[in-house]
Amino acid sequence: MKKQHSLSLGAFFKELKALVKPGYLAAMWPAGGMTLIYMALACVISLFISNILQAMMMSVMLMMYGMASPVTLLFGLLEMIVGLVVLAGVGFYYSFYTTATQFAYLDKIEHPDHVVSAGSIWMYFKHLRKNQLWRIILYVGLFAFLWSLPLTIIGDLVAAYTKNAIAVNAIKILNVIVVAWKSIEYSQANFLYREKQPQFLGQSMRRALTASRRFMGGRKMNYLLVTILFVLLPIVVWIAIFGGLAFYGAYTAAYALTYIGLALVVLGFACYSPVVFATGALFFAKSKEDEDIDADFKDTFKPVAELTGEAFVHEVYTPRKEKKHPTPTVKPEEKKREAKKED
Repeated sequence: MKKQHSLSLGAFFKELKALVKPGYLAAMWPAGGMTLIYMALACVISLFISNILQAMMMSVMLMMYGMASPVTLLFGLLEMIVGLVVLAGVGFYYSFYTTATQFAYLDKIEHPDHVVSAGSIWMYFKHLRKNQLWRIILYVGLFAFLWSLPLTIIGDLVAAYTKNAIAVNAIKILNVIVVAWKSIEYSQANFLYREKQPQFLGQSMRRALTASRRFMGGRKMNYLLVTILFVLLPIVVWIAIFGGLAFYGAYTAAYALTYIGLALVVLGFACYSPVVFATGALFFAKSKEDEDIDADFKDTFKPVAELTGEAFVHEVYTPRKEKKHPTPTVKPEEKKREAKKED
């Protein structure tokens, strides 16, 4: 097992500041603007799905009294499926955009003259192999779901047969910890995929998750501290201040304060998004300095001969040997009869 890798939080903060501050405005508009667009679309689509669910529940009640047909329920189900597909598609494309922004910051770390702007982010976005990245996203979601499934089943059984609220809540908390832990293990999959992108041709994208799990050995606590201090804590403080202002406005019927508070919360997300993207890129850049990435991918990729099928040619077709039939023998009596016929 790897030893714990140390990462100075003070030095990390200084490098993060030096990375983001010089070109902050150039990166804030594309990163923050896309974040605002994604949040708006996600809210609108979620509201649309919620209204469809309410309409479907009403249709079920009307069907019980013979005032609606099952066709209405079927159309509502189709609309909900379309809404979920659109929501998933929007989420995928936003994840592609965030990945492009992180790649731009990663190249800026190696080349300080590089500018993270709308043009550079769009260039990275266009050249992403999206058919490979979305498979990484699906694998991360699938494995996180499979790890959480046993605890979910156990929690449901405990809730159904024991009615013990403390045990149920403890299992839920443990489930959240397991999912968070596995998410941290797979957090560097996109970066490691980029390091070995040519070798992923024809390979399973699960190799990136395996390499990320090995890469994060001994670095999970560092990643957790960096994420809490530089990503989660500032956002939580911002929400506590201006979300509290919105709540105060709603509580005192001063609705102007409510709208101002909500607007500032959303704008805070947008303005802080470059720091979030740069934090992930900087953590990977600092971590790979003392890491052998080739060792993380060891024994993961299939040989090219197996991918092309050359290794299995002898198993696919083997020439069949023809059987030699013995020449027919003629008995002496038959020979005499043939000789008489010729005479």
